[in-house]
Amino acid sequence: MAVANPLSHRIGYVEQPQLPLERVAALGIKYVEIVLKLDQSVAQVQDLLGSHGLSVMTAHTPVALAQEDLLEQFARYNEMAAELGARGHFVSFHAGEMPLDRAYDLIRQVGDIAESRGLFVAMETHEDLSENGDKALNVFSAVRHPAVGWNLDTANIYYYNENVDVVEEAQKAALFIRSVHAKDTTGGYKDPTFPNVGEGIVDYAALHEVLRTVNFNGPYTLELEGVAGSADSVEAMEGNVAACAAHLRKLGIVD
Repeated sequence: MAVANPLSHRIGYVEQPQLPLERVAALGIKYVEIVLKLDQSVAQVQDLLGSHGLSVMTAHTPVALAQEDLLEQFARYNEMAAELGARGHFVSFHAGEMPLDRAYDLIRQVGDIAESRGLFVAMETHEDLSENGDKALNVFSAVRHPAVGWNLDTANIYYYNENVDVVEEAQKAALFIRSVHAKDTTGGYKDPTFPNVGEGIVDYAALHEVLRTVNFNGPYTLELEGVAGSADSVEAMEGNVAACAAHLRKLGIVD
């Protein structure tokens, strides 16, 4: 029997979570993705999460390829993520006007830093480096770093591309997928209508079959945005998170 992947929830800033931490824990979710802040201590984060039995799975590390102190700042974030017990970093990298050779070199250096503490770097499904399977395959094949890969955002595939299917895009670059942002969509290009997981067009069962072929053991992280993320009460938001988790659990994808 296949081992289920870990289920995580993107809560944002730990002191201002999208859903109160006690309610996240009450849903049987053990892991979270948080946005790192260098003015916050590891102890502060651990105190807030630990009191609810929650652990950091992935750390949203807010750095950009173009910033002059990228490597120095990433190294500081990397130490923090490692001390928190995170498995990897979630980053949004854009090349912009930067020559690709330079961008790839910087990404490799970021990978070296992460690897030194046993962490991975997962680049979000964002323009202009990894918004679809072809781009991801080309970029990560060129970077060729074992610690660097793709965060497959199942809704962003449709948001940034026309006439695509997320399962087909995942197949193209499956070997490089380090983590998944589980976010559903109605499928429209540049359409931020993101319903609860299981209420859109993403076929998570088929996607998971693709990922099983490459022994993917990374997290499925619930990311509630758009319709799902704009609940007008804590109770409604808890209901949305619960519905998303229940769908993935019903399919046997997560624990």
